[in-house]
Amino acid sequence: MKNEELAQLRYQEMCRIVGDVVFAMVAEGHETKRVAIADVIRTELAKGLDKWEEDQLQCMELAVKLLEE
Repeated sequence: MKNEELAQLRYQEMCRIVGDVVFAMVAEGHETKRVAIADVIRTELAKGLDKWEEDQLQCMELAVKLLEE
């Protein structure tokens, strides 16, 4: 797989993760500010490899970085 294709797949996965978090937060009645979304993802990251695959962890880390910019 080419680097561009891999980057596109990671970006799509990152967007899916952020979207899932936003929908879950809205369903629970929480605000969906960038910092709050990043906090939820950071909490999930803390659960580590037992819950998430390595590529998902990388996408989650990227999402947190982008949300905090």
